Amino acid sequence: MKTAFGNIEMLLEAEIDEGRALSRAERRQLQVQRVLEAAKTCFAREGFQGASMQQICAEASMSPGALYRYFVSKEAIIEEICAAARRDDEEKLAEMLTKRDVIEGMVFGSMTHIRFVHETDAAALIAQFHAEATRSESVRLIYCNHMAEVRAIFLNYLGAALARGEIDPLFELETLVPALMSIIQGIANNDLPANGVALDKVETVVRTVMVSMLRPTQETA
Repeated sequence: MKTAFGNIEMLLEAEIDEGRALSRAERRQLQVQRVLEAAKTCFAREGFQGASMQQICAEASMSPGALYRYFVSKEAIIEEICAAARRDDEEKLAEMLTKRDVIEGMVFGSMTHIRFVHETDAAALIAQFHAEATRSESVRLIYCNHMAEVRAIFLNYLGAALARGEIDPLFELETLVPALMSIIQGIANNDLPANGVALDKVETVVRTVMVSMLRPTQETA
């Protein structure tokens, strides 16, 4: 699992090189990020149930007293990881919505997610998160709420394209959007690039799926 520890250390060293002291808020954020990255590593390796706060402390090279200043429990760490993932998805989707061509927008959004999962080795953590969602009601609600928000964004984006006459979807959007989300999640979670499928080939697959299921009209094809 790749972590952001290197980036954290570089920021701390930069304040020395630049002669600027980090503010208390900036230092706190760096420490919070240190804990979150350590927790991701432990969760991917041990699972949410198997990982302990002691293991997270060791991974973060932080004392229990220091860690508990930022997070009172393992559940609080999980919730913040989920919240951070939600914020990251919102940024990616916001950029997707600037794409006037809906096929290009959907391919961009899909490939951004697929690349992120591949480049951060996030597949193992995502698998653990899905497993935890079957055991923890709070995690299940976080997951369901997030997926509902993403689904609504796609529905609005594609609905606007449909209203403009730019696509002729194979199914009604309420059926099509969850299906498309499942396909993209499956490609990302199985980390096809890590299994020898080049990213350009993955993009060809994604584009083919989008064109065949959204069916752009002659004017936008």
